[in-house]
Amino acid sequence: MTRFFPALLVLPVLALLPPVVRAESELYGGVGLGYSTFSSDATFGGEPISFEAAGRATRQFLGLRYGDYLGLEAGYLNFGSVKDQIVLEAGQPSLNDGIKTRGYDLSLVGRYPLDEELAVFGKLGVIRWDSEETIGSLPLPNKLDGDDLIWGLGLDFRGAGRIHLRVEAEFVDIAFANSWWVLSTSVMYGIPFAR
Repeated sequence: MTRFFPALLVLPVLALLPPVVRAESELYGGVGLGYSTFSSDATFGGEPISFEAAGRATRQFLGLRYGDYLGLEAGYLNFGSVKDQIVLEAGQPSLNDGIKTRGYDLSLVGRYPLDEELAVFGKLGVIRWDSEETIGSLPLPNKLDGDDLIWGLGLDFRGAGRIHLRVEAEFVDIAFANSWWVLSTSVMYGIPFAR
């Protein structure tokens, strides 16, 4: 939670932007569905363990865009449940390993309009995540949590009226994973203000 505080310091700076920059501001929210992939290499008893899996992800978010170029966004990301077969020791049967992860994020969003309908964007922020791992039929799950970096790139297509369609790829720097990324498509609804 301590990493969210510096991001909140951006709000007064955004409020000081000249009215021309804020002329096209918008409050928006959206929901999305996507695909999450996860890979990790670890050691157990001196033996390497490789875990790689994919699952369905969901995303909800609220944002405030100041002008055409800058905004702040908060969201909830459910990476879904990923499962893989792992071998703890050579010659032993494999076990089912499952990981469920979810988190809340706060990001600064930079946006560049290509025309009146299409914009590219990038975002950088922090995610507060928690993860639960279950191995085989063991009754007690292993729980982890932390604060890590999240960043993403995407396209924002504005259709008729206030409805947008957004496609984005997000990359999460979670300590226990070699790589974790999410590709999602979201439907957004925007409410313009200060015009």
